[in-house]
Amino acid sequence: MRHDRNWQCYLSLDQRRLVGKYVVIVAGQLVGTGKDLCRLVRRARRLHPRETPFVARIRDPRKLYAYRAR
Repeated sequence: MRHDRNWQCYLSLDQRRLVGKYVVIVAGQLVGTGKDLCRLVRRARRLHPRETPFVARIRDPRKLYAYRAR
């Protein structure tokens, strides 16, 4: 299933270097990373017009856990 390939690609990313950025994955391949989501989605649609892009924003896990502790 396509979603499984996108999810596996997402899990295999080195998320420490991508904190605060968006990632766009299509068909199990990383299309791009950056802070400009519109540009990334346009690129994904241009490269893979018939596929639905998987989009995620990488958050800092230290801040995420600090918020939960409150």
